[in-house]
Amino acid sequence: MNHSTWTERLTTRGGEIGRLIASHDWSGTPLGPIEDWPASVRTVIKLILASPVPQTLMMGPAGIMLYNEGYAQIAGSRHPHILGQPVREAWPEAAAFNGSMMETVLGGATLTFTDQPFVLYRNGGPEDVWFDLAYSPVVGEDGERIGVLGVVTETTERIRAQEELARSRERLAFALNSAGMIGTWDWHIGSDLFFPDARLAELFGSGPGPSQDGMPVEHYLEAIHPDDLPRVREAFQQAMTTKEKYTSEYRLRTRDGGWRWVIARGECLYDHEGKPARFPGAIVDITELKESEEARSILLRELNHRVKNIFAVVSGLVSMTARTSATPREMAEALRGRLSALAAAHDLIRSAVFGEREQAETTHLSDLLTRILAPHLGRPDQVTLSGPQISLGSTAATSLALVFHELATNAAKYGALAEDGGELTVEWTASASDVTLNWNERRTAVMDEAPTHRGFGSQLIEMSVQRQLKGAMTYDWSAAGLRVSLTAPTQQLTR
Repeated sequence: MNHSTWTERLTTRGGEIGRLIASHDWSGTPLGPIEDWPASVRTVIKLILASPVPQTLMMGPAGIMLYNEGYAQIAGSRHPHILGQPVREAWPEAAAFNGSMMETVLGGATLTFTDQPFVLYRNGGPEDVWFDLAYSPVVGEDGERIGVLGVVTETTERIRAQEELARSRERLAFALNSAGMIGTWDWHIGSDLFFPDARLAELFGSGPGPSQDGMPVEHYLEAIHPDDLPRVREAFQQAMTTKEKYTSEYRLRTRDGGWRWVIARGECLYDHEGKPARFPGAIVDITELKESEEARSILLRELNHRVKNIFAVVSGLVSMTARTSATPREMAEALRGRLSALAAAHDLIRSAVFGEREQAETTHLSDLLTRILAPHLGRPDQVTLSGPQISLGSTAATSLALVFHELATNAAKYGALAEDGGELTVEWTASASDVTLNWNERRTAVMDEAPTHRGFGSQLIEMSVQRQLKGAMTYDWSAAGLRVSLTAPTQQLTR
C-alpha cells in the first residue's frame, strides 16, 4: 500500500483519530515519516482504530503513543496532546509504572492487571481511577519486538460502586447495631427452608453455609427457649392465617449456650393463588430492656415490702417505747432517737435499693451490725457482737446491710427483739478463704412451730447472699429462737 492510499484510508475510514494520525507530523519522532511505517505497524493501527475497545499502540523503547477513540475518551482533556508523545511524558504521574511495563513487555513478556489503581490528572485535578490492563509485544517483519499493544478497560465506576456499597453496608450495620438489630431472615414456606442473614446465623452458630443455602426452619426453632417455642409457633400460624403482622418476644440460644431476649417482627407474603409463600422478618435484641424490666419489678416489690416493714417497725418501736417510758416526754425523746437511728440504718442500704454502688468510706462488719440493729433494741445489752474486725467493700456492705436489715426487722416483729427479755448474739470468724457468721436469737417465750411461709424478705436475703456474696445461708428454727448461719468467701466481702 503506497503512502497516498495509506493516509487516505486513515482519513476516510479511521474516524477522527485516523485523521489526526494522518495529519500529525511524525518525522520528528522516533517513528519517522508515516509513509515509512512498516506494514506490521499499519496493520495493528487499522485493527485498533476499528475496535470499540480502548487500545493504545506504544512504539519503540520510548513508547510513542497511538490510540483509538475508546482510549481518547479515557485520556480526557489530555487528548489529543498526548498523541505521538512518549508514554512516560504523556502520563508523568504513572511514569514509573509505564517505564517498568515497557521494559518488561519489550523483553518478550505479557502483562495483565486487574483493577490497577492510579491517580491521574485527566481533567485538570487529581482523580482516583482503576483499570483492567493487558499488554503484549508487537513484532515487526524481521521478528524483532518493536512496540507494545495495550488493551485498557476502565473499572472506576465499578470500584466506586463497590466502595459505596461497602460504605452503605457499614452505615447499615452501624444503624442496626445502634438499634439493637440482630439480623433478618426469609422463610420460604413451600420448601420449608429458613434463610438467616450472616448476623443472625453468627448469633446462633449456624455459620455462613446454612445462611446462604438455607436450613430447615426447625433448625432455627430449636434455638428458641422451650418455654417460649409453643407461643412462637402459634404466632407464626396466626400471622399466616389472619394475614396480620407477626410480632413475638422470646429467648434465643446463642452459640455460647447463653440466652438473649429478642423481639421478632415479620409478615407473611402470599403467591398468586393466595397461599403462604414467604415469611421475611427481622429480630432485635431486647435483653437489656428485659433485664431492666425485671430489675424494676424487683425494685417495686422491694419498695412495697419495705414500706410495709417500715410501718410494722415504727408500730413496734412505738409499742416498745411506750412500755418502757414513764412519761409522754420520755417516750417522745426515746422514739425520736430510735426513728433517727432507723433512718441512719436505711442510709446504709439505700445504695442497694437504688443502685448506688459507691460508698465514701470503709464500713466494718461490727459497725454495720451496730447501726442496723440500733433502732430495734429495747435495751443496750440486748445484743452481743463478737468477732474480728473485717473491712467490707462497697458491694458486700450493701448486700450485708440488706441481709441484716431483714433479719433485724423480722427479729423486731416476731423474734428475740420483739420481747423485752429477748436476746441476740451475733458471732463471726474469719479465715483466709471464708467468713462465717452465726445469728442466734433467744426468746423468753417458746416458739410453738417454725414459720411455713417464706416471704419476700427471706427471698431477698438469699438473693443477696447467693448472687452478690457467692455464699450460703441456713436457717434453724428451734423452740428457743431462730439461728442463722451465713458463710461467704473472704474475697467477696472486700468487693
